[in-house]
Amino acid sequence: MKKVIKFFCLSICLIFVGTMFAGCDGKSLQEGISEKVSEFREDFFYGSLDNVSASFTDGRRESNFRADGKSTELQDFGVLLVSANESEGALDFVLKINDLEYEGTLQKNPFDKSYVIDLNRRVESTDKITLSLPSLNLSFDLECLSKDWAVDSNKALNIFTHNNKANLNEYFVDGNFNGEVFIKIVADKGNIANIYWYVLCVCEDGNIFANLISVDNGEILQN
Repeated sequence: MKKVIKFFCLSICLIFVGTMFAGCDGKSLQEGISEKVSEFREDFFYGSLDNVSASFTDGRRESNFRADGKSTELQDFGVLLVSANESEGALDFVLKINDLEYEGTLQKNPFDKSYVIDLNRRVESTDKITLSLPSLNLSFDLECLSKDWAVDSNKALNIFTHNNKANLNEYFVDGNFNGEVFIKIVADKGNIANIYWYVLCVCEDGNIFANLISVDNGEILQN
């Protein structure tokens, strides 16, 4: 009889310990948040020549973007951004990714004088990317900087979740996280060596949590 009682008590303890680390359906907080990622960026390519710089960033994000705390279906994206002191309202480009060429016109952002376009495709870190700007008579390669980072988007999310665990746990109910997460890359235009992960969580009740995280060592640079 004593053995039965001991076994019963041990079982209760194991169940109690398990509930400390997982939701009612067995999910952990980390798993719940991972299911609610509305945007993540992955590869970051960069190049410059004659005071003109360009970056190409890819990943997946909501097809119908709304920062409302609810994550919806994701789609691939690949954003080309060019910084140039052109007075024209648009800038023609040719972007070559391995053997495929994409031609088009970049529209100017009136606020920061950059040019941007979404090519709706992802790349690999080993791809060769070359940008040509015919009107400026320029052509240069974009190098993948992210392949050398110690912290990728998944690690950045883990760091963010651990750092904000106490607050995020309040939104983790019955194995479901009531919010959405955006994992972005932030680059300092004045110094391309300063690149960070920006992890932003928007909860359904409007509360926001965010961290700026080093791509080199995972240090949290801003809460």
